[in-house]
Amino acid sequence: MNLIVLKQARRELQDAPADIIEDVFSLFDDLMAGKHLNMPISRSLPSIAKGLHELRLSGGAGEFRVFYVIRTKEGIYIIHATEKKTQKTDQRTIGLLKKRIRELSK
Repeated sequence: MNLIVLKQARRELQDAPADIIEDVFSLFDDLMAGKHLNMPISRSLPSIAKGLHELRLSGGAGEFRVFYVIRTKEGIYIIHATEKKTQKTDQRTIGLLKKRIRELSK
């Protein structure tokens, strides 16, 4: 399985603290090796889109979220990364996630 990082998500990940980045790619290595990630590290978000998941990471600089889609025949797509600032995922982020997922299907 391949790991594909969208160009926009790559830029967003550059804003993450170094310790978070290290954890992110370690967890994606686990996923690509067939390991299943569950709460509290990862949760499925089927109410937003089928196959969408959220990595939930904490570090000294705060909390960070990485949204990804698993497409078994294609790979794992990292579609968005952001510092967590609110309890709920806001409507702007939900709209952005849906847009990027639609773009994957083109």
